Amino acid sequence: MTKKIFLLPFLSLLIIPFMTVSAAAPFDGKLIALDAGHGGSETGAVNATYGVQEKDVNLAVALALRDKLVAAGAQVFMTRTTDETISSRKNRVAAVNDQCIAAGGRKCDVLVSIHHNGNSSSSHDGTLTIYNEKQDVALAKAMHDALLPLTGQDEGYLNGGYGMTVYEHLVSTLTEAYYITDDSEAQQYLAGTRIGEEVDAQFAGLSAYFIAKASGGGKGGGRPH
Repeated sequence: MTKKIFLLPFLSLLIIPFMTVSAAAPFDGKLIALDAGHGGSETGAVNATYGVQEKDVNLAVALALRDKLVAAGAQVFMTRTTDETISSRKNRVAAVNDQCIAAGGRKCDVLVSIHHNGNSSSSHDGTLTIYNEKQDVALAKAMHDALLPLTGQDEGYLNGGYGMTVYEHLVSTLTEAYYITDDSEAQQYLAGTRIGEEVDAQFAGLSAYFIAKASGGGKGGGRPH
């Protein structure tokens, strides 16, 4: 009985530092796939007033997010790094996943497909996040919660996976952080302020997901809205 009493505090000293390291370095060793939506001849949404094309915003965010994640210890693999047309989404995701397997011996831990929404109105804004399978819910919710403050207008995290998220059975989500067709958003993008704000939010969402997963959460479930 005496041995048990002294053993428990000792075990806690071993466990607590481990948990602290996990929370402090959530990206160490993670294999992350980033998809900059559209590209090349596929422009995505276009702001009618300023001519800003979604494909360019998607790529700018993805490249900046890649750099931030790599600096934090992750290995990041991109579906595109230039303004190119992707003829086969399925093949491109398979290629990125093969890179993850070659680098880390396993599938990509997550795939985030970065998009920005479009609407016929130049003053409609909002944040939407989309997932495909039950395994994706925790990631979608973490990303949505982090991105929502960008607009403050909640369009939900919804089941309706398409695009890059439906291939290779990866834990994945598609983010629509805001509407690039909204003139205020296009102005902020052109002013150079919006990219950094979104990258910080995307980074925070991924961090929250990996921390929750390390502590036993992040297994899916929950109620989408």
